[in-house]
Amino acid sequence: MHKKHTPQRQDGFAKYRARHYRGARHTLLLLPAAKRRALQRNLIFIGLTLGILLAIALLSKANAAGGAYVVDDGAINAPGECNVDAWYTANRHNGSTHSETLSPACTFAAMPSVQWGAAVSRAAHSGQGETQVNPQLKAQVWSREDLGLEMAVAAGAHFALDRRHGFEGADFNVPLTWQPLEALRLNLNAGWSHAYNDGDQQHHLTWGSGVEYQVAPVLTLIAERYGQEGGDQAWQAGPRFHLGEFVDVDLVVGRSLIGERAQWLTSGATLRF
Repeated sequence: MHKKHTPQRQDGFAKYRARHYRGARHTLLLLPAAKRRALQRNLIFIGLTLGILLAIALLSKANAAGGAYVVDDGAINAPGECNVDAWYTANRHNGSTHSETLSPACTFAAMPSVQWGAAVSRAAHSGQGETQVNPQLKAQVWSREDLGLEMAVAAGAHFALDRRHGFEGADFNVPLTWQPLEALRLNLNAGWSHAYNDGDQQHHLTWGSGVEYQVAPVLTLIAERYGQEGGDQAWQAGPRFHLGEFVDVDLVVGRSLIGERAQWLTSGATLRF
């Protein structure tokens, strides 16, 4: 027989719920101010991203690859299609270190094998910020559907808007994708980067490898490792949620493999139209 709540039982439950709420709020207040602000920024960004993307889901179409992940794939947008990637990255142990990026790209029907793009990013560290603009070009040079192979060449330049000498460098990359199974994609990258920082010029070979495995129609798991000769090395991994066939949402955790082994969290989204 179903038991009805007596007034005493209801009053006891209300007191328990009030204590639980106060406890969660007290735990939040115990966090350092920088971590509390970083958590609030992440929650606001995720909420706004999901709200906006759900509102426009019926107008756009998203697919895998890209976003905040560094390792590129060998595919480009279909002729006449565009995509917009947006993501927010925050250092896990230093809330004052974070960045926001917006990156649109399009393939025009008049040039069906070339994808034109750009990225605008704003990075902040210890109260100081810097804005960068990165024009990008990607051309697919080989595709064999029967073998599941795609290869492209990609190039980009980096310009800082907050520095006297704005040119920061350029990079060149050759991404190769092999899809042995419908649910599995393997990405390999090999490239070269040129960095210029107030007269200090450096050249590095770059590399990367990544895997995408679609475990369900609504979920793909992604992992990658990348680096450059004599320089940075890191990994990133996380789930990608497919909201229907229109919108993807990424949650990513990453870690540097050199120096202080910094860790970061990223939330982002991709839409295509």
